[in-house]
Amino acid sequence: MPCKNNFLHSSAMAVGAETFMPKIYTIGYEGISQDTLFQTLVYHDIQTLLDIRQLPQSRKPGLSKTALGLAAAEYGMQYQHLRALGTPRDLRYQRKIDHDEAAFRRGYLTYLATQGAAMEALVEQVQRERCCLLCYEANVEECHRLLVAGRVVEMAGGALTAVHLSAAASPMPASFR
Repeated sequence: MPCKNNFLHSSAMAVGAETFMPKIYTIGYEGISQDTLFQTLVYHDIQTLLDIRQLPQSRKPGLSKTALGLAAAEYGMQYQHLRALGTPRDLRYQRKIDHDEAAFRRGYLTYLATQGAAMEALVEQVQRERCCLLCYEANVEECHRLLVAGRVVEMAGGALTAVHLSAAASPMPASFR
């Protein structure tokens, strides 16, 4: 099957002549289609989509684990599900009940502290390839991917930065979309 991504995986090609500094990208798929998601990822030259939902299922067509994996391959990307970095069920449900964001953040950071091996592997992967963390929420401030990305930057000693993508407010030229 031909690759939908006709662009080279070259940081210089995707972002101009700037010096490459490793980045960890994040994106939420709320409110967008699978096609828009992948167009945004291609525009930013993402090589690996890292799904950090505990349960990689979606009511939206094309945004569950199997469909994402197949689509990623069509766009010349890798797809990985990192269950260990998903939000545990009890934290998700408590947040729905009390809407206490501070308690959610504390709880998730406590949980994340127990995922040392998964986080170390993530830091290593991000330093050698362009990766994007995927979860549902469009607003990164409402999503645990903000906390995961922040911890990755911290563990890397500031040797990389976090970039939170928004397909809805994408800087892509209209002709690319």
